[in-house]
Amino acid sequence: MVVARAMYQQKSDELFFKALDFLGGGSQKRNLGIAAIELYWSNKRHRPISVSLLIGSAIYLLSESKQEDASHELHNLDRIMTHLLRPESFAATSKTQYSRLLAAVQAARSIVRLRGLDVPPTHLAEWESKIKAIVK
Repeated sequence: MVVARAMYQQKSDELFFKALDFLGGGSQKRNLGIAAIELYWSNKRHRPISVSLLIGSAIYLLSESKQEDASHELHNLDRIMTHLLRPESFAATSKTQYSRLLAAVQAARSIVRLRGLDVPPTHLAEWESKIKAIVK
């Protein structure tokens, strides 16, 4: 029974990490990576790495994406931020990572933006407020 459980857990981990390959490499792949994280969200063992990857993806979308106002990427970012603003998410990582996310949100709110998604100001203000409460 112990061996079967260990094998199941190993296979589950392999599938999870394989699914995370989709977080990089374009909006549709990112969509699949987010879906994988949503599927495995209840597994607390995977949560720290999931949160780290989601923060990295959010920072990329906010500061480096060249998609501007692509609705599918805005949807991906909204799904990412929904997960990141859950209490169990910030319990799974450090304030340092959330401080970096806060800096990216604040930079996206600035008037002079060279890259990154064009996120509605109301979303950015809401996210900034919630992240500030986390990093206090």
